[in-house]
Amino acid sequence: MVQHGTGWRVRKLKRPAAGKTGTTNNSFDAWFVGYTPQLLTGVWVGLDEEAPLGKGENGSRTASPIWLGYMKRVLENEPVEVFQPPKEGIVFAKIDADTGLLPVPESKDVIFECFKEGTVPTKFTKRPNEVREVEDLFKKDI
Repeated sequence: MVQHGTGWRVRKLKRPAAGKTGTTNNSFDAWFVGYTPQLLTGVWVGLDEEAPLGKGENGSRTASPIWLGYMKRVLENEPVEVFQPPKEGIVFAKIDADTGLLPVPESKDVIFECFKEGTVPTKFTKRPNEVREVEDLFKKDI
């Protein structure tokens, strides 16, 4: 969520971080749970009595900036560490960032991602104008 999602504000920490934003129904609660290799912290924003936080208030906009400010202070004198993958059971593969499938030469944004062994995608991203199923024929005005 930090590199490619709603936790983008956390990149301002300028060190490896990961996390997840969240917003409950009716925007009663907003949260961000994030971590670095050294520390895990969660932030919840809400009211004592159930009521909406306000228009546009969500985990990304409301909670992640609080988490970011806290982590900047707590980690300011700590060395930057990188996440170390487990030695067993994790593999890396290139995928198409738009589809989450294996890339094709036409893929515009290819990223290197980690997977639990046995869960790497096996299907390739569809090439432009490629027809794979009968439904695709109707989409092509053929």
